[in-house]
Amino acid sequence: MVRFYTIVAALSVAAGGIVEAQGTGGGVAVPQSPQAPVPEVSVTARGEVTMAPDKARVQLGVETRAKTAAVAAQENARRQGGVLTAIRAFGVPASQITTVGYSVSPVQRYDEKLNTTVVDGYEVHNIVAVETERVEQVGGIIDAALGAGANRVVGIDFLLRDPGAAEDRALERAVQQARRQAEVAARAAGGSVSGLLELRVNPEARPEGNFMVAMARMAPADGAPTPVSAGTLTVSVTVATRWQFARP
Repeated sequence: MVRFYTIVAALSVAAGGIVEAQGTGGGVAVPQSPQAPVPEVSVTARGEVTMAPDKARVQLGVETRAKTAAVAAQENARRQGGVLTAIRAFGVPASQITTVGYSVSPVQRYDEKLNTTVVDGYEVHNIVAVETERVEQVGGIIDAALGAGANRVVGIDFLLRDPGAAEDRALERAVQQARRQAEVAARAAGGSVSGLLELRVNPEARPEGNFMVAMARMAPADGAPTPVSAGTLTVSVTVATRWQFARP
């Protein structure tokens, strides 16, 4: 008898679906019916919020070139000082102007007679980022800087001051959309949604409007500000959900 029960116990562990029914006459192995899987409805949905930007960041630069690095740097400093003065005079406080790039590099060329590369001078690049919450000022800021000596417009980014609020609204819409789709699918299958089993949130990259100027330019001759269109920004959030399906 001991040997018999040892064999039954091993079968129970190995099979995982066998239970032991024991009476006075001995042990009997009875197969246990496996549980049916719980039906589910899986839905992936996306929520979006479209808003007008309420903040802008403009990157402007001064590029100078001279035979020596010192002369190029001095000329750059003089011109950049004028640019900063013009931007502040336009109404932008100094706290919203930040230097984001400064470099000094040799200008090289290949000399065929000498059969080697020679240094033909030096270039100095000085880039500042200007932030403003008055998006309509962007064109005027660009023109003020160019008129004062800037010769590079690196780019414009249109932003939201509070992107978190937009992300929250997009998340709410994504979850609502997922539930609606799950309920429609469940009804079509002859049942209903009885509860949420899983929710995964995948926030997408925050969008930023981007406007690029590839070359230096001068302010318009008629004095009109450079037209810049901010457009709209779309904040998106995607959710993956699993819902329990209930039969009537």
